Amino acid sequence: MDDEAISRTLTDGIRHVPGVTGVFPPRPVAAVAETVLDAVTPVPLRLHDPDVLVDMDRHGGRVHVVAGISVDGGRAAADTLRAVGERVRELLDADGTATADLISVIVRLIEDPTDAASTAPVDGTEGSVDRPTTIM
Repeated sequence: MDDEAISRTLTDGIRHVPGVTGVFPPRPVAAVAETVLDAVTPVPLRLHDPDVLVDMDRHGGRVHVVAGISVDGGRAAADTLRAVGERVRELLDADGTATADLISVIVRLIEDPTDAASTAPVDGTEGSVDRPTTIM
């Protein structure tokens, strides 16, 4: 299987790990550049296929798998990270054509649905129900 097909398989597998609420390109600069280009060009330019979001970096005979995720605040982020790493390893082992020397999973966002009650303003106007917290 080529790297794009492996990335597609890994992206889909990560989306189904309990606690994962989204998968993002691990390089936010590229995602921002894509957003800017979409805003100024008449024909959208896609740097990332929405189903190919896990990077397979090959250098010097080594393979580094990199994924960016958002997680549900109802589960410990460390547990979700561990589960994602294990799922990536399982999928690569099942594929048989790729092995990773290093798996990096980056939490880019923690969604906190339990804090919704505290988001209502004191003046009684409607407040936000979802306050994500960004981890850099």
